[in-house]
Amino acid sequence: MNNKRNTLQKQIVYETFEAMHNHPSAGMVYEAVNAKFPGISKATVYRLLSEAAEEGKILRLKLGGSADDRYDITLKKHYHIVCRECGAVADVEVDFDDEHLSANTVGMEGFSVESCNLEFCGLCADCLKNQKN
Repeated sequence: MNNKRNTLQKQIVYETFEAMHNHPSAGMVYEAVNAKFPGISKATVYRLLSEAAEEGKILRLKLGGSADDRYDITLKKHYHIVCRECGAVADVEVDFDDEHLSANTVGMEGFSVESCNLEFCGLCADCLKNQKN
């Protein structure tokens, strides 16, 4: 019985996360799940998202300026831009890969580059509009 409940909880959490499309934090997913299914605990939502990230089903993002990890449904290599005002996150695709970037960067002599996390920072359209008003 517990496995079935856990499977149902996984399905609810994952479907809610998948529908959000905004690189949500676990807290954001919990709030959305709780609105429809108040019986699922915050700890369960956090655990299920963490497990999904560890299993490679979703990405866990540790973005600068945010104390909370955010999660991403897109598994292919890409980068992110973060609004410095409201914290909105969007995907960014660039025309170079990690190998090209590391081959054209000074100061990494003596290192073996294993990964690269490039993050852009700026203002989203809404915050930019609000700032002009």
